[in-house]
Amino acid sequence: MPTVLLVDCSLGMAERFPFVIKQGDNMETTMNIEKRSLVAKIIDSLMGTISSPTKLETMAVVLFAGEDTIKIVQNFTKNSDDIIKSVQKLPIFGDFSLKPAIEFAKKYLTTTFGAQRSQKIVVFTDSSHRVDDPIIENTTNSNQMDVDFRTKIFNDEQEKTTSNGHTDVSFVCIRKPLSSDRTRLEDITEQSQCSLSKVYWLLNREKETNLTVTNDMIQDLTTHIKADLMDIFISVLKCGHYESQLVVYPTIKPAVLQTTGELLQPSNTLTVNGFIELSSIRSAMATSKHILLPIQRYTRPQPPMPMYATKKSAVTSTATTTPSATTANPSLTNQKKSNTANNFYYLLLISLKKEKSAALVSVNDQWFGAIHCQKFEKKKKSSRLILSVFEPGDRIPWISSFERLGPYAIVFPPGTNGELVYKKQPWPVKPFARSYTETFLIWCRQNNFQNDINKFVRASAKLPDKVNIFQRELNKICRGAFIYGLRDRLFHLLQQLFQRQIQLGKIKPDGIKHVQSIISYMNRLGSSDRFIKYEEISN
Repeated sequence: MPTVLLVDCSLGMAERFPFVIKQGDNMETTMNIEKRSLVAKIIDSLMGTISSPTKLETMAVVLFAGEDTIKIVQNFTKNSDDIIKSVQKLPIFGDFSLKPAIEFAKKYLTTTFGAQRSQKIVVFTDSSHRVDDPIIENTTNSNQMDVDFRTKIFNDEQEKTTSNGHTDVSFVCIRKPLSSDRTRLEDITEQSQCSLSKVYWLLNREKETNLTVTNDMIQDLTTHIKADLMDIFISVLKCGHYESQLVVYPTIKPAVLQTTGELLQPSNTLTVNGFIELSSIRSAMATSKHILLPIQRYTRPQPPMPMYATKKSAVTSTATTTPSATTANPSLTNQKKSNTANNFYYLLLISLKKEKSAALVSVNDQWFGAIHCQKFEKKKKSSRLILSVFEPGDRIPWISSFERLGPYAIVFPPGTNGELVYKKQPWPVKPFARSYTETFLIWCRQNNFQNDINKFVRASAKLPDKVNIFQRELNKICRGAFIYGLRDRLFHLLQQLFQRQIQLGKIKPDGIKHVQSIISYMNRLGSSDRFIKYEEISN
């Protein structure tokens, strides 16, 4: 989900707090750091947490202070290092105005990704900052921010289109907001035509004496923010004794089983039940599609000294450099172990790509999907595994129950005379046999569907001269009705159309008998479990 990190750079961010760093041998270092350095450390910890599984989230950094003081310091990127560099030296500039900053971030999101996509804004500020705070005049700062007037590029028509997008706003405050502060944040968010998602805080106002900030408090805060920012979940892909931990993006949402009305939750384990050719599975209707990516764990070494810190320490900085150097080696070893654990992922990727097949997986007991390899057009050499989740149930129309599929030798064991008994059993079908869709119909567009119907109606007016063409088009329409689930409505409309043409005299008298037999054929086909050609029923 595209996210804008909106960082407060008003005058209130210069307030200092004691920051405690725990070191080896039960030694601690206390330093006074500003609010802006706390925000930088929170973003640094958050980027390390998000980029550890995979680089999927695209983020941008926008600084704001007054009403006209807004600047983009980092455009949308998936590189967490660029985001960390952009907040290393945060300036302090002027007064505080929150509403124009949220409106600018929303316009920046919608112009980049469109108004139909879900968006998120994370505001790093403090609950004590208000618009009506007194401002110290004649304040000068060498790190003053350049004013960015990009809000002027939006005209009235673009503002109407951007107001339709769904944007969630989350606040990360230094102190816990009071009830009045939370109400004020809700009003500002509602005025900006956004929805307030969550409010996080680092220090609890109820404990007035506890104003010390530690690394553990920052880690706890980032773990709570991570669940709100990332729309992924970790799953395990299993096939026999092989397994690989991977990331499913976006999250598989629960679904309802239509037969019983039961709410099915996706399992944390995707079990491969078997493999099937892409020509057999065709283009099955999927409720959702997800990207499967291997987990690449890498822990970034922490900086030895906090940013914007005063030298109020009982321990020298040289003692902090040696542990950071020693902790870098375990992170590299963990990265190598995680890469070796992903060998099954790449094995499955290459196998499905070369064999042109898909893996049938179980999302739940009565919920299945298929994993296939998909190439990206921009990068032809790169490819990813895509999970297509089917509707809850144990079948798709032209394959029937997945539980009855199996290897050919087990499903059809040889008889006493050594011959296969395939012809004696109508089901299950051979794994290499095609389904009844000889030529796949594409009715996704209105023109394709309308052209096939018009061609079928024109052929009916030429009966009984063009019987063969009419029967061919009839089988095509009925087969498409089975594939797309349009039997009841489509057959009913065609029957009404034929009856109207008979009344208007558009069908020849010799062709009325053929049309009446076709109407009875549609009535019989509407209650049938499988598609039957018109020639088979007539014979």
